[in-house]
Amino acid sequence: MKKSAVLCVVLLGAMTVDTRAAVPLRAPAPALVLRAAAVYAANVRGVIGMQRHFSTVLHTGPVHHTEESDSGYLMNDGSFVKIEYVRIVDDGKAFSAKQTAQRDAQTNQDWSVGKIFFKEPYDRRFIGDYVFDAPKACAACPAGTVSVSFGSSIHDTQHGSGTMWIELATGRVDRLTYIPNVLPPHATFGTVTETSGWAMPNVWYVTRIDGVYRGKIFVLSGTGTFTGVFDHFRRFSTVAQGKAALSAGTI
Repeated sequence: MKKSAVLCVVLLGAMTVDTRAAVPLRAPAPALVLRAAAVYAANVRGVIGMQRHFSTVLHTGPVHHTEESDSGYLMNDGSFVKIEYVRIVDDGKAFSAKQTAQRDAQTNQDWSVGKIFFKEPYDRRFIGDYVFDAPKACAACPAGTVSVSFGSSIHDTQHGSGTMWIELATGRVDRLTYIPNVLPPHATFGTVTETSGWAMPNVWYVTRIDGVYRGKIFVLSGTGTFTGVFDHFRRFSTVAQGKAALSAGTI
């Protein structure tokens, strides 16, 4: 039982590694990727808040573990400002106010130093971390959309290799699927899919994340799924106004 519990805990462990690796010179990103980066930067300009709804489900042998959470997230020009949790439920038991405050403090600290989040290959801050193949048509692409494969040699949980689908007419990234360069402990496979859409007028953003992991420890196999939904997007005139709404739980 203890071995099963250990696998459940670590299979989808928090992705907090922030390895700083030397990045060799790379070929310039394709023009379409640079356009997608410019479109993304324009979409996230200003102070924007949103709600995040996360669900993690882990299975290993006889052990079943779940965690659900709701939180508010505030960003300025696409960069993290603050996160505040309003609900965390672990195996059906709600976190106490103290536990929630501890999660708040740890999460904000990790985000502040650039940990946890995936570094998108279409974000200008991180585009230099990746190499890209030329855009190409694909049978599974929606009309007017092409696929672009990408990869990174930076060996951490915040980079990966995969494919993104970009609209030719608009430069918007519709969907992105990747395999993290570093998986959680004891995970042997993992893939993450991000789906984007109209978060609110004039803001095209990731509205859903789906992650699937498999792992093994000794003779026990385990699976884990993660679902993230982002909604209730809202613009603010100032960061202070956004922080006030975050604290009041009105985002």
